[in-house]
Amino acid sequence: MERGIMFTRRASGLVRELTWVDIFIFCIAGPAASGINFFSVSTAAENPGGSIGVAFAIGLFLFLPIMICIAITTSAMPRSGSLYITVSRVLDPALGFFGGWMVLWGYGLAIGVLGYIVTGIIGGGFVLAGKAGGMPGLVGIGETLGTTIGQTIGGIVWTIFFWALTRLGIRSVKWTMRILFAIPFVATAIAVLYFVMTSPASAEAAFNAKWGAGAFQAIIDAAKEQGWSPAPFSWSSTFNLLLVVIWAYTAIETMNYAGGEIKSPKTSMLKGFGWGGLAVGLMYFIVALTVYFPYGQFIPAYDFLYDNAREVLEEIMPAISPSVPFYAASLISPPWLGLVVVVSIALWFANSILPIFLSNSRLIFAMAMDRALPEFLADVDEKRGTPTWAAHLTCLFGLFGVAIMRFGWAPLLGILNIGILFIMWGYGLAAMLLPYRKPELYELSAVKYDVAGIPLVSILGFITFVLGIFFMMMSIMPFDNASMLTVLAIMALGFLIYFYQVHKCKKAGIDLSQIYAVLPPE
Repeated sequence: MERGIMFTRRASGLVRELTWVDIFIFCIAGPAASGINFFSVSTAAENPGGSIGVAFAIGLFLFLPIMICIAITTSAMPRSGSLYITVSRVLDPALGFFGGWMVLWGYGLAIGVLGYIVTGIIGGGFVLAGKAGGMPGLVGIGETLGTTIGQTIGGIVWTIFFWALTRLGIRSVKWTMRILFAIPFVATAIAVLYFVMTSPASAEAAFNAKWGAGAFQAIIDAAKEQGWSPAPFSWSSTFNLLLVVIWAYTAIETMNYAGGEIKSPKTSMLKGFGWGGLAVGLMYFIVALTVYFPYGQFIPAYDFLYDNAREVLEEIMPAISPSVPFYAASLISPPWLGLVVVVSIALWFANSILPIFLSNSRLIFAMAMDRALPEFLADVDEKRGTPTWAAHLTCLFGLFGVAIMRFGWAPLLGILNIGILFIMWGYGLAAMLLPYRKPELYELSAVKYDVAGIPLVSILGFITFVLGIFFMMMSIMPFDNASMLTVLAIMALGFLIYFYQVHKCKKAGIDLSQIYAVLPPE
């Protein structure tokens, strides 16, 4: 059977448009949302004495070997759906499908979840600026965006917007991502400058000017009355923060799934993933460190009241969710500048949607190219060089994610972490065995160094395998019975689809072993 007949398409039809700079941007934009906006300041009460900055540094230490490993294997197999391609070619097609199936559910739902959340955050920015500046009109707009209906409509709009954008072609995606990245990056830099340049005394004065005379000290005193006290540094509490840190770094690897659209993949992958992984870790660490410069123990005191005695906090000031935008806007004058900074930083969430949408549609496309999913999902708009039905299906996943948030269907949210991270252990095992099971593919990689006679990619693959198991165990810790049954149902559905596709190919006389013995066509 000819190679062009084995796969759904004789050529991918995709366009190699992205450079290492785009990989660098996507590596930061994918995970940056919650880590910068929330986790830097919202974990103090639950983990007294824990240092989120140190936890972020540990997270960087954990994820950087994974990023380098992905860069090496993707440079050898620069195709769409790269992690799926690696697992299915080196280990087993069924295992590759299973990992890919879980990822497309995890990231697919995350699109709508993030769209829903970012709408509420932008609304919170309007409320924050309106209350701080005495502008009831802004408060009204923000409160409307923060309602269930407002966030639902916003989630739908964001999902459809990114669906339409990806349909325009990879060049439009590239330039939109560069602009979307620049806005929150500059706003975050402004916030960091305010944190560094504001003394504790000036921070207290600015906070009181925004939220009422004596509010700063009143919050600290009220927290102490409710049972809070400053806690010394604790390694135990710091390690307890790793669950949120793992979530904060999730989506750092998304660009590998668009490997078929990257120019000069051998060099671009290493530069983009290496520097991008390092940059997002440094950003997390810097934001988490500098926000404490002007505020100090006020942050855990406020967080304690917000989590445990919100009614007491509301007697002093409006109970606003602790976040980096909140603390930045409380220092910035005039209020309109605070509003711009708050809304711009919130766009990190929108930034996360585009890499996820792009990667999910390319993963679906790659699996359909292998005939692991129905063949029509590999259709490509020949004029724009972009998948069609794969993008439509990704959009439906996103809208489903919005519906989950709208109706509070909590068990399905359990698929997010386990779905996104499940493939990591299989990928790590595949990377570890790559030089031994597929030496012809290993020879195509950009890095073929040995350490004490052992290929570097095998060492990194082993680390990724161990961390993948660790991530999966951390992900299922909060599961209840409903979450477990939901995940099992999604797994079962995936295997039914895969079995049907295998049966269908066998009846058509298509030898799947030939497909998985080689890389998909470019």
